[in-house]
Amino acid sequence: MERTDYKKLLNSAKFQVIKKTLAVIADNGFIPNLEILFFTYFNGVIIPDYLKKSYPTQMLIILQHQFYDLKVFEDKFSVSLSFHGKREQITIPFFAINEFHDKISGDVLTFDKISIDSAKEYKSEKCTEKSLNGSIISIDQLRDK
Repeated sequence: MERTDYKKLLNSAKFQVIKKTLAVIADNGFIPNLEILFFTYFNGVIIPDYLKKSYPTQMLIILQHQFYDLKVFEDKFSVSLSFHGKREQITIPFFAINEFHDKISGDVLTFDKISIDSAKEYKSEKCTEKSLNGSIISIDQLRDK
């Protein structure tokens, strides 16, 4: 196994840990203390334009006391947070995450360049999985925008 393949496998496992952690929080009402650093320019990241302008490359969000409507999906999550006194819904694909820090346990999951480079491949794999289940996908889903 090449080092690159190993890193992809490891990053995929880390994404699953994040997904399961967020699902537990969404289902149980547990109050976490999470810091999530993500790339704002990745395809699939949905944040208001004024935030994208203020944070053109990366943004840190904190899930602790004031977050709402946390929803976890197969390849992303969405949450409502307050920015400048206004509640906004944001959506973050798991592959856009650069660092995930659980302040309660002290655990930190970081993703190196390989996860950034493989984001397109990760998305392509997810679309392929969906198509194998009988869904129809558009070729536009596989293209960078």
